[in-house]
Amino acid sequence: GGEQALFKKAPTRTLADDYLNQRLAANFNADANDYIYQWDSSRDYNASPNLGSVKAYVLAINSDDDERNPRSLNIMEREMKKVKNGREVILRGGEETWGHGTVLQAYRWKKELDHALKSSPKILSED
Repeated sequence: GGEQALFKKAPTRTLADDYLNQRLAANFNADANDYIYQWDSSRDYNASPNLGSVKAYVLAINSDDDERNPRSLNIMEREMKKVKNGREVILRGGEETWGHGTVLQAYRWKKELDHALKSSPKILSED
């Protein structure tokens, strides 16, 4: 994941084509319909109008080399302001990060999660 990691793996057109062909030829053991549903269901999803009503503590973790949620668009910075108990953590991209997949590297955000769990406000149920 991530354009920097992909470029490092395949820095020329020939290597990129080879890498793509390897990926396309690899076995795919997941349910294709599930993948289609996941991608299609996010096509017109827009959480923005309801972010102000979120009562839970929100910890958003992103990396600055995330190709799917690029920092240059400033979407997260704008939208997190609407979440009363929200905080965003930006992981610094580098040689060992995976772009959007960096969030899978839990050791990078473990301390932030621990802090969030210990310090998040306790919200009582309205029931």
